[in-house]
Amino acid sequence: MCKISCSYGLLSGTDSTKNVLGRYAVSLAGHDAGKIYLVVGAPEEGERAGKLLLSDGRSRTFEKPKAKKRMHVAVLRERDETLALMLAEGRAVDDSVLIHSLREYKQGRR
Repeated sequence: MCKISCSYGLLSGTDSTKNVLGRYAVSLAGHDAGKIYLVVGAPEEGERAGKLLLSDGRSRTFEKPKAKKRMHVAVLRERDETLALMLAEGRAVDDSVLIHSLREYKQGRR
């Protein structure tokens, strides 16, 4: 866990739903471990309650996000402010926006 937290700058403690929207997240478990996503939702009710909805715009589109338990995801401090605003307002997001945001984030990390 320290290896991930040291290299990615994890968000510490519990955060409210509005604060995680638009943040970048790294999958820690499953076949997609190490993959970077954007948090597009965090339902508090229903069958997906307590999970984060993750999207990359390609294999996991905005319309069909991946639901992962919070313990299996490392939410990062970095956030796409434009995307966070769109999600907080309840607007639908085009997948090209997600793809562009992830591309910019990955290029900035190299």
